[in-house]
Amino acid sequence: MAIAKWSTPAAGTSIAGTALNSLANNATSAVMTFDNSTARNLYARVVISLGSISPTTGGSITLRYVGHDSGAEDVTLSLESYTMALTTTTSTKKVIVEMARLYPFADGFVLVNNSGAALNASGNTVTVIPYGEDIA
Repeated sequence: MAIAKWSTPAAGTSIAGTALNSLANNATSAVMTFDNSTARNLYARVVISLGSISPTTGGSITLRYVGHDSGAEDVTLSLESYTMALTTTTSTKKVIVEMARLYPFADGFVLVNNSGAALNASGNTVTVIPYGEDIA
């Protein structure tokens, strides 16, 4: 009988560049491209690190997986969406999205800042660590 196990995660890929630097409250970042067309992994751990920020009560960020149709896609209609609450203390933040669903294309992610404050001008990263399943 075959047994399904997690595959060994691939190396992480940093995708944010400067897309999150000084991102205003209630704003959506530019598409941060992640190419999964060759590896065709099923899932990813997405680690979002934010430079020092002072979120308001109820502040959050939303990570959306979106297609990459030469900028023509309406990013509010994303394939997958993950909203994470932020603590209100002034500090750097690290948010981890476990099992973000991936698709076999060169698509990407956008981040929606609903923290109640603009993101820091530096120190913001998004790292995608893809993985899948092995059947043995």
